[in-house]
Amino acid sequence: MMKSILLCVITTVLAAFVIAGCEAAPGGSGAAPSPETSGQTSAAGESVDLGGEDYVDNYEDMTPSCITVIRVGDMPFSVDMESNRAAKEFVDKINHEALTVRMHDYGDFEKVGDLPWSLPTDDKEITTRPGDLILYQGNKITVYYGENTWNFTKLGHLNATPEEIEEYFGGKDDITAEFFVEWTE
Repeated sequence: MMKSILLCVITTVLAAFVIAGCEAAPGGSGAAPSPETSGQTSAAGESVDLGGEDYVDNYEDMTPSCITVIRVGDMPFSVDMESNRAAKEFVDKINHEALTVRMHDYGDFEKVGDLPWSLPTDDKEITTRPGDLILYQGNKITVYYGENTWNFTKLGHLNATPEEIEEYFGGKDDITAEFFVEWTE
């Protein structure tokens, strides 16, 4: 019985990291929370109660997950990442080391900057909307504050209002954007 419980916990932890698309949290122990005692017997002869579905729900809520962030000045924006190879590799890279990119305006609808490495592309014709994070030509990253239709690989979308996007990304001035990953506890 204990082997089944342990296997279930390990499977749940591994599945959470696969779903999140991130590596294990830096400095995290990866240890599962301690269940309350009473009920079943552990290998050490102690009484253990996994709390049924409540325990599973609470456990899933306590699993660390990564949040992709782009910061311009002192304003951080979380990013809902796409489920594609380019987005996964991008998150992998910035999980190891934050990335600072100088971005310039192009066409009065986007800010674009060079990446220090290339990512795999899966270009599709799309029409961007304000807040879209796009990979262009495999080695350029763009944040759209307007619309444009072209063949792109979408990496994600910033969680911000169109007004916030315009304020921080719009206009002719260059900006410096920092991309990094934060972990929930």
